[in-house]
Amino acid sequence: MWCFIRTLIPILFCCWVTSGNAQALANAQVAAPAQMPPGFIPPPLNPTGIQLETRRLSDGVYALMSNTPFADNAGFVVGSDAVLVIDSHFNGAMGHKIINAVKEQTDLPIRYLLNTNAFGDHVFGNYVFPAETQIVAHQSTIEALKQSTVHGIAQTMRGTVGGDLSVFDGVVLRVPDRGFETQWSVDLGDTVVEMYWFGPSMSPHDSVVYLPKEKIAWTANMIFGAGTIPWARVGSLKAYSKTLQNFSDAIEPGIIVSGHGEIVGGEIVDTYQSYLTETLAMACEMVRSGESLEDALAAEMIDPKYEITPALETLMTGFHRWNIRAAYAESTQCAVNQR
Repeated sequence: MWCFIRTLIPILFCCWVTSGNAQALANAQVAAPAQMPPGFIPPPLNPTGIQLETRRLSDGVYALMSNTPFADNAGFVVGSDAVLVIDSHFNGAMGHKIINAVKEQTDLPIRYLLNTNAFGDHVFGNYVFPAETQIVAHQSTIEALKQSTVHGIAQTMRGTVGGDLSVFDGVVLRVPDRGFETQWSVDLGDTVVEMYWFGPSMSPHDSVVYLPKEKIAWTANMIFGAGTIPWARVGSLKAYSKTLQNFSDAIEPGIIVSGHGEIVGGEIVDTYQSYLTETLAMACEMVRSGESLEDALAAEMIDPKYEITPALETLMTGFHRWNIRAAYAESTQCAVNQR
């Protein structure tokens, strides 16, 4: 899902590769701030002991939901002659759990596997899927993974697994076979599945999988689950907001299965937009007034109107303070523009 440094020192920027309007980074490495915000913790993603609950959302449409807060979700769609899977999870063991969940519902072959971004927790199970399974992803995801290694991604994800790198043992990096720039779709016989890239959000690569008839979307890290706020991991709240607008202009999901967190309704898009707008405005006012960013961060909390899931309060507070720092940097021209 994301990458972390082990200390609070700046990390080195790596080479960018541009794919359309998206940017690909070796080892999916997005630059971290020089200092982590007060109270920030890495998302807890260790897959050890995680079970995936199969939830039927519609005829032939299933979400695979993690049994621990914020660990990875996945899903699959059963068509008339084949199956499509959304994300392969953290390692081979989790990939096999997804395959077994499919087998409990159907004997049809898994013809497609969609990777929603380039982070290890979404792609490291790729290698256990059948050789004939075609893996599809946005082109920037493919370019990022081509520059990456299992070791490199594991090192950047160390913080998300509590330092337990054994969860990556045996992983073989299998890069997707087919890329797209803005949209890809397939008809599984009686179900159409679409895949979109609307722009950068939490990462440069986050893609959305959408079933137009059923109005169900998998949103990767662009939209987390119920009781969350966005995390502008790549730094631009304005770009994130634009991406959400592109999302709203193109599709109207009634159900959203996030990459992390509980299933939520489509109304969360408006909540995310409101949060990003207000955070940018707050940061712009801080810049204009000359308020100290570091003093503000130490005490800053999420507005209670954004009802955060209790188990995620500490994690979301860290995201919030990260977002404020990013918005402050993005708003440094506000004072100049007012002169």
